[in-house]
Formats: sequence, structure tokens, C-alpha cells
Amino acid sequence: MNGLTTAGRQKPVFAILLAAACAGGGLLAADKPAGDVASFLALREIDQPRRAVIESAAEWSQEAEATLVKVLQRIDAPANLVAGWRAAAAPVPAAGEAVVISDALVVVRGRATFVAPQQLPAELAERLGKASYDVVRIVDDRGLAVDVLTTSAPLSWARWKPIDEPAGVLGLPLSSAAAPRPSGGPADAAPWPEAKPGLVVAAAGVGWYPDTPLGKAGFDYGLFDSVADGQKLVRGDTAAFYAALAAAGRTDPKAIVTAAGGPTDVLRLIDPGRKFFPASRGSPVVIEGAALRATRVAIDDPFRRQEVGSDHYWELYVFVDTPLLDIDGRMQNSFPIVCCVRELSPGMASGDRINEPVRVPGFAFKRYAYTFEAPAEKDGAVVAETEKQQTTLVVGPRAIWTPPAADPASRNIALIAGAAAVAALAAVFGLGLLYGNWSHNRTIQRSRAELPDRVDIRADDVPSDAGPDGR
Repeated sequence: MNGLTTAGRQKPVFAILLAAACAGGGLLAADKPAGDVASFLALREIDQPRRAVIESAAEWSQEAEATLVKVLQRIDAPANLVAGWRAAAAPVPAAGEAVVISDALVVVRGRATFVAPQQLPAELAERLGKASYDVVRIVDDRGLAVDVLTTSAPLSWARWKPIDEPAGVLGLPLSSAAAPRPSGGPADAAPWPEAKPGLVVAAAGVGWYPDTPLGKAGFDYGLFDSVADGQKLVRGDTAAFYAALAAAGRTDPKAIVTAAGGPTDVLRLIDPGRKFFPASRGSPVVIEGAALRATRVAIDDPFRRQEVGSDHYWELYVFVDTPLLDIDGRMQNSFPIVCCVRELSPGMASGDRINEPVRVPGFAFKRYAYTFEAPAEKDGAVVAETEKQQTTLVVGPRAIWTPPAADPASRNIALIAGAAAVAALAAVFGLGLLYGNWSHNRTIQRSRAELPDRVDIRADDVPSDAGPDGR
């Protein structure tokens, strides 16, 4: 497995391509780095002088809307730059303090209380590639109202209704006076809040940190919006995958077990009829079974290593006991769950051919599709046919090795049995050579019918400049 060596499309704040098209269709030259915020904004032609029409307006206007669309088109940036910008960003001024609109970013933390789409005129909608953008009202712990203008507020948040969700934004200040006021919602829509915001900012996304074990660990649930179920790990999964690995490193496995309420009934996860995803994505789960493979996956991208806090993770295939299942005509009483974890318990074996009892506390990430070759009869001959199956991908902090404890008596028996086995092996060595090829072929056929392909997060599945969300 190659692992995720680059990253995919990022939702929050300044996210993807620095070398994207600028005004007039040109590309940013590779020899023009934008290491600081002001330089980046100037290169994208959305610096403070070019945004002045918004800052100087007393009321929101069509000209301000056109300038905003330009900002939203060009606000994304590589995640490694965003990480530095976020560290240097200041909190928004408190209510009553002077607000300076400049090319310095601000951090907004508080509760999202209302979200509504602002519809665009046809010309601007065509330019943005969307019929509307979202206006998100966030109230910080000091009572300051901030309106965030973005193309990607979390999809799970209700529109046109009061909400109360923990949120965070790294935003670009636009105005302390002019602000859009969404209208024209459905018949049951609540009106946009009467109070004017103290500040209006633009951002590529809004971070959402619900009161769950994963949210408390700093994972942005908005990243789940681009995760694609029923496929291998693809470009839209990348940001969420690495962010989940990073957050897993900040969680306690025991706390996950407590939150999950003990071992998880895997039928909830693997039965499509129960529709576990996407409503319960990110839920704590505990997978118990036999790990038949544990592979160390290197993280090649330097920024991803920094984000995760490690240069690798482990990929396991854990077979969990189940009731007798009919899987496309095959009867089986175990099912594989794919687990990606940051570390293994000390002393646990790893490799492609193991059989180790494990417990994996983690978070349900996605419904994962894989293909495998199964033996089938065709025209009187046994051939390998490619079949597709789905399982669950779990991300967690650690695979906990759970070998059965041996008492002194059983250890003595094991020593005696081991000596006898060595003697027997010497006696039947010749017969074993004859039997070996047949047994090996049978084992391969059986494993092909049961074991999925490894999680294949290939470099060609993801863009080369992907990075974290930057929220």
C-alpha cells in the first residue's frame, strides 16, 4: 500500500490550489511564492485595496456582491501556508473595540446560531459556479456577532432555522458595516437575525466541532461532507482521513470504549439496510476480532507527517465473528473490518500473514468498497473472478493486542507439546513437503474469497498539493 502521500480537496478556510487560475485565466508562477497572507492576497488580486468597495459600503450592494464572489473564488491556499497563518492570526476584536479591516486574518470561535443561503444573480452565480453562498452567524463567548460568508458551511446544519453548534473560522475581514441579509426562504423559514453583525468575514469553510469524542479531540466534522461512501479512499476523503488520524492521537482508547458502550455489533456497520452512514459517521466504535494483516504505511508528505504527528500509521484487516452470513452466495461467519491506527501494542506481530487477537477502539469513517478475486467454475474449469464487496473503515489511536493469558500449568503443557511437535515435525518432514504445495494453494484460494484488497490510497487518487483544512 502506498498510503496517502498527498492530500485532497480541503473544505475549510484557505484550502487547495495556490497555482490556480488568477484573473484573466493566468496561473500563478512557480517562482512567485506567497509565504505571508498579504503577498498571497495581492497575488490573487483580493488584497485590501481591491476589497475596499465592501469596506466602504454602508449597506450591502450589487457591487459588494460581485467583489465578494471574486474573493470566494480565490481565497483557497495550500494547507502548509494556512497552518502558519492560523498560528499568527488574532482573535476578532471585542464588541465596542475598533475594527481594522486589513490583510491580516482573524480567528472566530463561538456558536453558530443561524445559516441561510444568499442567492446570487445569474451572472455572478455562473462566475462562482454556485447559485448561492452561505451566510453563517457566529456569536462568540463575549457576545460579538460575526457573519461568515462562505461557499461551504457544514451540510448537516439546518438552513433557515436557529441552530446552536460549536464552530471555528479563520477568516478574512471584509466590513464592520455592510453585510448581506438573506431572504426568500421557504414558507416555514425563520427570519434572519435582526441584530447587525459586528464584523463580516470571508472564509472557504466553517469548522464544526460537536460535543463528541472526535469533536472534542479537535476534528472538524465539516470535513465529512466530502467523504464518499461505497468507494475506495478517494480524493475527497483525504482531508478527513488525515485529520481523523491526527485527532485519534489526542484521544484515550479507554474513553472511546466507554463512549461506544463496549464492543460494537458489526452488523450495524456492514448491513447497508441499517444505513449507519452517513448519519453516524465519526461515532465511537470498538472492533474485536483476529487481525490477519497489519501493515506499516509510511506517510511521505512532510506536512501530513507534521499534521498526524508521525511518519506512519498501521493498516489492519480485522476479521470479526458474525452470525452466518450469505454474501453473494458465499456462506461465512466472519467479516473483515479495515482499521487504520496510529500504533500497535508493544509485542504484537505485524505483516501480511498473522493471526492476532485485537481490540481496536476508533471512529467509524466510511463505508469502504473493495474488490477481490474469488474462485468460480466456468466451462468446467476453476477460474478467478473479480467480485466487489463493502465493509467499514475505522480510524483509531491504537490496535490493542489481547493474547489470552497463560497460567503456569498451561505454559508447561505448551512446552511439552512444543517439544513433541518438533519431534513429530522431524519425522514427517518428507510428507510435509509433498503436502505443502496443495495446502498452500488451498490457503490462497480461501484467503482470496475472504480477504479484501488492502486500502489503496494511491498518489494518483489525490492532487499533489492537498493539505489540511486550515480551520
